[in-house]
Amino acid sequence: MSFDNYDDAIKYIGSKSQFTFEESYEILSFINRTYSSNVHDGRDLVIRLLERGNCIDDQCMELLNDIIQSYGLYPYIDEKILTGSSSLRYELHKSPYLKGVFLHEEQFEISTALQSDKSVVLSAPTSFGKSLLIEEIVASGKYKNLVVIQPTLALLDETRKKLSKYNEFYKIIVSTAQEPSQTMGNLFLFTGERVVEYHKFPKIEFFIIDEFYKLSLKRGDDRAITLNTALHKLLKHTSKFYMLGPMIKEIPLEFKEKYDLLWYPSDFRTVAVDEISLEIKESLKMKEKEEKKKNDLFELLITTEEPTLIYCSSPKKATDLAIEFVDFIKIRKPDLLSVNENSDVIEWLIQNINNTWFLIEGLQRFTAIHHGAVPRHLGSTIVDLFNKRHIKYLFCTSTLIEGVNTSAKNVILFDKKKGTKDIDFFDYKNIAGRSGRMNNYFIGNVYRFEARPNQLELNVDIPIFSQDDAPLEILINLDNSELKATSKERLKEFDEFDDEFKDILRKNSSLPIDGQINILREIEANLSVYHDLLNWDTFPKYKNLQAITKFCWDNLKKKGDNKAGILSADQLAALTLKYGFKKSVKGVIDELFEEQYWKERIENERERINYLSYFVLNITRHWFDYKLPKWITVVNDIQKYVFEKHGLSFGNYSFYATQLENGFLPNNLAALLEYDIPHSAIVKINKTLRARNIEPEDLIASFSRHGAEERLKQIGLIQYEINKIKSVN
Repeated sequence: MSFDNYDDAIKYIGSKSQFTFEESYEILSFINRTYSSNVHDGRDLVIRLLERGNCIDDQCMELLNDIIQSYGLYPYIDEKILTGSSSLRYELHKSPYLKGVFLHEEQFEISTALQSDKSVVLSAPTSFGKSLLIEEIVASGKYKNLVVIQPTLALLDETRKKLSKYNEFYKIIVSTAQEPSQTMGNLFLFTGERVVEYHKFPKIEFFIIDEFYKLSLKRGDDRAITLNTALHKLLKHTSKFYMLGPMIKEIPLEFKEKYDLLWYPSDFRTVAVDEISLEIKESLKMKEKEEKKKNDLFELLITTEEPTLIYCSSPKKATDLAIEFVDFIKIRKPDLLSVNENSDVIEWLIQNINNTWFLIEGLQRFTAIHHGAVPRHLGSTIVDLFNKRHIKYLFCTSTLIEGVNTSAKNVILFDKKKGTKDIDFFDYKNIAGRSGRMNNYFIGNVYRFEARPNQLELNVDIPIFSQDDAPLEILINLDNSELKATSKERLKEFDEFDDEFKDILRKNSSLPIDGQINILREIEANLSVYHDLLNWDTFPKYKNLQAITKFCWDNLKKKGDNKAGILSADQLAALTLKYGFKKSVKGVIDELFEEQYWKERIENERERINYLSYFVLNITRHWFDYKLPKWITVVNDIQKYVFEKHGLSFGNYSFYATQLENGFLPNNLAALLEYDIPHSAIVKINKTLRARNIEPEDLIASFSRHGAEERLKQIGLIQYEINKIKSVN
C-alpha cells in the first residue's frame, strides 16, 4: 500500500472504518511527508482522518497526536497522551483568558499580536475561528471601552449572547438609547449605522470591525458608505483595532503604513470541505430546468440526516421553496414529525402571525426559513433550533451566510444569484464556508446546482483613504485636512450651502446627498403647498405621510433598491398608517386577508395567508423598522431648515419616526428588542409597569429574580416569550 498523491490518500482514508498498525503507520507517514510540500493538503488529510473517529490503530495514536501538533491543530490534540516538550507546546497554546480553550497555531500568533498592542487585519476562511479572538480580547479586560461593529443584527444578537458572560466587567450597550457607564467598562455592540448615530461614546480604546471587506465600494453594498463613516469616527478615538474577514488578497498600502498594522492573510482551515456538483447539464427551457432543480433538491434533502442549509437568492425564493418542500415532505416522509422540540415557538406563531402560516407545519417537520423578513427574535431562535438539530432543513439567504455560526454538515447552493446580481467567487466561498463545524462536522459537504463562479481575489479599497471613487456621502464627513485636492474640487457645490444645511447632510449621509438637495429645492420652490402638507407633528394624516413618501421614493430610493414588495409611495403611506393603527403584524395580516383586493388577487385562502404573512413581515422589517423612519427623519430636518429660514412654522416628526422604528413601544422598552425579546412580550410587560421610565438594564435584571417566571406567566406571557427573556441573563 502506498499513496502517490493527495487524492489517492483521501480515497483511502474514506475506504475503511478501521486500519491495521501497518496501514495506520503508512497513512500517518504520508501525511507527515506532505508537510514539506503542501501544508494545506496535509492539514486537510489530518482533519479527514479525525472525522473517521478512532480508525487509527492504538499503537499509532501518539504519532497522530504529534502530527496534529506539527500542523498547528492544537484544539484537536488528545492531551491525555501528551508527554515532554509536546505537552509544553500544547500548554503554550492555551488561551490565558478563555477557560479550556486552546488556540490553533495561527490563532495564537494573532492573539499574541493583539495582546502586544498591535493592530491586526486578518483575512482567513470561515473555519479559522476569527471571531473567537473577539471574545478573547473582551475576556482579557485589556481595554475599558470597546466597540464591535458587525454587519447584521443577526450576528450582533449572536455576539451579545456569547459576550453576556462578561457583564460583571462591561456594560453591554446594544441600543443607541443607552447611556454608557461611568463606573465600569463599556462594550458597544453596534452596526456601522449605529456607530454613526451614537453621540455618547466615552473615549474608545479599541474597536473591531467584522466582515471588514464591506468597507469596499467594489462590491456594490450601500452599507459601505456608512461603514467608512463609522471607521472614520472611531479612528478619531484610537488607532488600535482588529479587523477580520474572509478571502481578501490585499488592503491599501497607505492604510497599512499609516497604522503600522499587522496584515495577516491566511488559508488556515479547521474543517475539510467536499464539493459535489449537481448541475443540470441537459438542454432544458428555463422553466423546465427550475422544476428539475427543485425536484432534485427535494429528493436530495429527504436522504440527508445532518443539518442542511439551502442557499436561495432572495427571501421570497427561500420562503416559496420552503413552502413547497413542506408539502413535498408531508407526502414523501409523513412520519418525519417534531413532537415537542418546537412546540413553544409554534405557539407563538399561532398567536402572533397566523394559525395557518406554513412555518407552523414546517417546524413540525424540521423545516424553517431564515432571511431578512423574519422577526429578529424568531431568526435567532431558528438558528438555535438548527444548531440543536430540532430543525434539519433551513432555507436561507445571505443574512445567515454573512457570519452567523451554524452547525451545518451540508450547504446547498441552489441559486446563482444574490438578489438580482450573480454571486461571484467571493460570495460562493462565503456560502461554502458555512459547511462543516469544528469538533462537530470535520468534513462539510457543499452541493451546488449552479456552476462555480470564476475565481477572483478581492483587493479591499478603503475610500476614506483612497478617495478616488469615494461618493460625496463619504467625502462630506472627512476633515478638510484629510481631503485630497480632487476631493475638494468635487465638494464645491456642497461648500456653497450654509453650515446648518451641511450639518443636515452630514447627519443623514447614509442617504443620497443629491436626493436631499432635490428635496430642499422642491420645498423652497413650492413653499405654500408644502407648508400645508409638511407642517405637522405627533401623528400624520394620509396626505402628510404621502407627501413624505413621495419625496423620498422619487429622490432617496436608488436604482435596484429592495422595495420589499411595495409598488408605490402611495401604497407605502397607506400600509404605514394601517400598521400605526393596528400596532401589530398580526393585525395588519388579518385585515389585509379580509380585503376584497387580496381575495380577488389570491382566491386560495392558504396561499393568501402564506403570501400576506411574508409580505407584512417583509415590509415591517425593511420599511417600518428601519428605512422609512430614516426617510421621515431626513424630510423632518429639511422642512424645519427651510420653513424656519423663511419665518414659517415647521413640523416635528421625531416622535412619529421614533414610534414607528420602535414598533410603537416606549423608548426605554424598545431597547429590549435588542436583547432578542419579542415585541409581543414587551407589550404585555408594558401594560403592567408602574415605573414608566425604568431603565432596560434594571428591567432585565428583574427578570432573573426569584419568582420572575411565575410573575411573567401571570401577566400573560407564553412559554416561548418567557424562554427568550430567561436567555438574556
